[in-house]
Amino acid sequence: MSAMLELKGVTKAYKGKQALRGIDLSVEDGEILALLGPTGAGKSSTLLTSAGLVEPDRGTVHLAGRDVTEAEASSRDVAVVFEGFNLLPVLNVRDNIAFALRSPKYREAEAEIATRVSRTAELLRIGHLLDRDTGTLSGGEKQRVSIARALVRRPKLYLLDEPLSALDLKLREGLRAELRQIHREHGTTMLYATHDYHGAIAIADRIAIINDGRVLQTGRVDDIYARPADAFVGRLIGSPSMAFFEAEISGGGVTVPGWESPLDLARFGVTRAQGPVTLGLWPEDIELGDLGHEGRIYALDNRGYEAAVQIETQAGMFRKVLEGGPVPVQGETIRFRPKQGAGFLFDRITGALVSHQEGR
Repeated sequence: MSAMLELKGVTKAYKGKQALRGIDLSVEDGEILALLGPTGAGKSSTLLTSAGLVEPDRGTVHLAGRDVTEAEASSRDVAVVFEGFNLLPVLNVRDNIAFALRSPKYREAEAEIATRVSRTAELLRIGHLLDRDTGTLSGGEKQRVSIARALVRRPKLYLLDEPLSALDLKLREGLRAELRQIHREHGTTMLYATHDYHGAIAIADRIAIINDGRVLQTGRVDDIYARPADAFVGRLIGSPSMAFFEAEISGGGVTVPGWESPLDLARFGVTRAQGPVTLGLWPEDIELGDLGHEGRIYALDNRGYEAAVQIETQAGMFRKVLEGGPVPVQGETIRFRPKQGAGFLFDRITGALVSHQEGR
């Protein structure tokens, strides 16, 4: 596959505050790449720079093999969907969707416009709303119109900036499924920015983790699970996310406060001989039972079909979803232990991965 969008070394500061710190990112032709990160991580700046709506201070932007770093936004053939609806209140739904196709740049024939608007509206299940005024629509309906207005253009690249975050859970799930179906049918290329891990894995082929203006890791979710590059990645990925425990390397082992015995250092492939580290474990790799290290049920979320517990230990707190069996009670003492061979070691200060095992 070839790259549809490629950012190399892109930096951007606003009034002296650094938003992007050397972004390297590639979106392959025909894929959906989710840009996953918290508020303020640099997601919107990355999309705006890709669209040509913000000029980078340094670095390059390539679209379909062409250097567009200094090209006008109107020449890039991308469509942007923002979190806000950005609909034109003087136009009805049909004319909002058709607006770009009637612009001087496109000037499509009215018969072609009618066909494409109708087809796109049906894909997003808003065909029955085409003659409605936008002011009469619900939030979910407005967002569907906003997405339809972008999709109807058929550009090289779609840039979606938190397009579903203001919607309720059921609407978000429905629109994710529809975006994925549109992608399957038309082979569209999308860069989808979100802070929602569930949304990212539901729609994306690959995920790029961004924080503090830097891309920390890019890959398929199973590859990221197998080898998270940074402790921050572990905090953002998973449901629940990675469990972290304060630890110390000494005497050929990894000692965790409150744990009955140290872990064998050799299995982590660590070269350092001593010092503080953070032990990371995916909750799926922690077994609860009658044996192991002691913890206490700090909080309990009984959802009927399953229960999520938050367990407090001397070295750290973690969450785990129970897969069946009796539900513990808050305050109860419980024992846990990591599965054989599981776990990652991270630098306590930088968060960088320092263990070199090749699997979970």
